[in-house]
Amino acid sequence: MKVKKHHKSNYILLFIIIAVIATVGIIFIYPQVGVADQGDFDRVMASSGLSLLDSDNSNPNFIRFYKYIVTDYKISGLNNPLVLFISSSISYIIMFISFICKLLGIYVFKTQYLAAAYSILYILAFSIILKSIGIKDNAKFILLGLLILFIFFDGNYLIWFNSLYGEPMMLVTLLLFIASIMHYTYYKYVTKGTEKLFSRIVYILLAAFLFLGSKLQVSMTLPFILILLIKIILDNKRLLTKNNLIFLSSLLCFVVIYPIGINIASNGLSKDTQYNSVFYGVLNGSETPRQDLIDLGLNPDMAVEAGKHAYLDTSDYVKYIPRTEITDEEFYSKIGNGKLAKFYLTHPTRLIKGMEYTASKSFYTSTSLGKYYQSYSEVPVTSFDRFTVWSSFRENILPKNLLFILSVYLIVFLFSLYKFVTNRFNPIIKIRVFLLWCVMLIGGIQFPMPFVGNGQADTAKQLFLFNFIFDGLIVLILSYVLFKITDFIRIKIKK
Repeated sequence: MKVKKHHKSNYILLFIIIAVIATVGIIFIYPQVGVADQGDFDRVMASSGLSLLDSDNSNPNFIRFYKYIVTDYKISGLNNPLVLFISSSISYIIMFISFICKLLGIYVFKTQYLAAAYSILYILAFSIILKSIGIKDNAKFILLGLLILFIFFDGNYLIWFNSLYGEPMMLVTLLLFIASIMHYTYYKYVTKGTEKLFSRIVYILLAAFLFLGSKLQVSMTLPFILILLIKIILDNKRLLTKNNLIFLSSLLCFVVIYPIGINIASNGLSKDTQYNSVFYGVLNGSETPRQDLIDLGLNPDMAVEAGKHAYLDTSDYVKYIPRTEITDEEFYSKIGNGKLAKFYLTHPTRLIKGMEYTASKSFYTSTSLGKYYQSYSEVPVTSFDRFTVWSSFRENILPKNLLFILSVYLIVFLFSLYKFVTNRFNPIIKIRVFLLWCVMLIGGIQFPMPFVGNGQADTAKQLFLFNFIFDGLIVLILSYVLFKITDFIRIKIKK
């Protein structure tokens, strides 16, 4: 059964309407919700020209962190605009919104403006993906749309939109990256349209740029994305002019340099994570902490701090207090990512044990941080249940172990490999499988990063992107099963 083009457009329009209703119902109706700052907002504010309102600064009863959301900020402007080149890409969106606000005579930035921008881009990306997949069957198209709405428009994803956290920027820009490639493949290989090929590749590069700069942890995915981008450019080198290729190559250089620059600029901010990676990671629960320190090339005397993270009171440490002179000399100057990588490569059982802990913290997109304004409730409210059926199911029912996670990855990989081999002469299948593998690798590298890089500190939050991508794999599996059931029912009805 085939669907006429205008019917497909009607379904996409219906998807957009339902998505808008869900988004408004979750984020924007009274009482408005968001996620309280746990200390992450300062970096974004500094690089985006925002500061606390004077009224908040002068209010002795104002509580900024952990318990209540703060959504209003003063647009103060940047002292040094060059900071944008080494700042999270969320700053570009905030600066653009701030510019519009100033044109309208508004000098207060509300995170609701950012949430609205995220929502528009989020819904747009999914709409492009749905259109570009090319499903011509009514029932299958509707089933996939409903799956996307049920899983990806869960309240525990959307609530983060109303905040200054980098998590929603990661999700939205990853979706834009996927959508731009799906759009490119659809128009090049399905409609055979090459007249806007250059602009479509530019969109892909811009989406990659924004995604790679969305959060520091994303910069590790640069090699996977770079390989995919180079392949797309090389696949079209005969269809593009020399000037177009030069422009795309230059833009590709910016895509590469940007996350590297953010990494270099952020070195001074990594001391806490370095401390956590060893004392709250390697040494946490270790039966041989002194030997572990020797294997890391560190002073075994530091074993007295085993199991401690970087955010305790100074009185809780024996000798090596974070960010003190002795710790700088004995620890920070001697530890590095290379030594951590070497340790886990030479101690694989310790890495597996760490991954088992990480798996136990997976599938959580909710948070214990405050969700409402201080003016709404004198008692901090951390519970949230607006359209959270999927995230509740995921958190409480799905197995939180390595075997389940690896099984899902293996199922999707083996099936996609089969599709790749059997369709090796079909360019659209090949590039989309490459895209799938790239996204899977992005999710895969996110999994060990929290424990290896930050010990057992804040693991669930750092798995946010992994959870999102894992949900995508679940959607792929469920849609395949449902499509097969749909075909089976049709055959039975015809008989």
